[in-house]
Amino acid sequence: MFFLKEGSRLYDQPDLITLLTSNRNIISPNPNENVGKKVYLYHHDILNFEAQFVISNKSVVPHIETLDPRYYDVNFYVAFDVLLSNYAVSMLLDIVQEICIRYGFKIYIESFGNEVKSFRRNDVMQTFSVWKRSFAEKYPEKVANYKRLDSQAFAQVYTYLQSKKRLELTNFSEKIQVSNYYFFHTDRSRSAFVAIKWDGERPFILPPAVDILILDDGHIVKQVPMIQVLSKTEKMFKPIDGKGEIQMLEGKYVNKLHKFLVKEKFAPPNFELHDLSLENILDV
Repeated sequence: MFFLKEGSRLYDQPDLITLLTSNRNIISPNPNENVGKKVYLYHHDILNFEAQFVISNKSVVPHIETLDPRYYDVNFYVAFDVLLSNYAVSMLLDIVQEICIRYGFKIYIESFGNEVKSFRRNDVMQTFSVWKRSFAEKYPEKVANYKRLDSQAFAQVYTYLQSKKRLELTNFSEKIQVSNYYFFHTDRSRSAFVAIKWDGERPFILPPAVDILILDDGHIVKQVPMIQVLSKTEKMFKPIDGKGEIQMLEGKYVNKLHKFLVKEKFAPPNFELHDLSLENILDV
């Protein structure tokens, strides 16, 4: 995504650099590398995705001669993987939006044809989603080794992962299990499954998008579909984030839930689950 400016290519570059480097996820460039351009690497430590904000010494806009001459290339662009999740791209667009507003930049993406546009988040997200689907269809081998979560579940997972650290730092965290996500897949499809584990002894945080609850109390290990658990135990959980996406098993129900999970006969899974890492999951 290239940045351009109407009527002039002048802007406050030192201020832009200050804006970029003030972001805790952005790493300043090594002056001895990438001669001819400065690459400000965005790396999200928790969600583990990257993008590059690049200040170049020369124009790299493709077919710039076809664009409206009112717009001048400011030799600055952002690049990221076309297979990034929509949630990750939305986070990057927060930065892009601030940059466009602050410096009066327009944007250009090759799929715009020869049109330079004002930044509109919905338009960019729609363009990105179309590109991503088209890329996955054109190059199925590029996504064959990845499993899939739908975009809504992906967003819920990412949102919880970002709030998990705060939950771990709260006063109740020693008595309450702040659940980790575990991811699984089967040999039968590209679908990814989201799980949490419970020791059967403590209240626990129930994050959103959980497909499977794994009871591991030291005596038995049991995998239970979360939808079946909640169908009979929903009242045992209370929301803790104001929206109901993150819930907590109340302490008074610990023994009751454990007894229910041990004694209830759940339909056995008809497939084998294999471990999966979040880095190997896409939303396309």
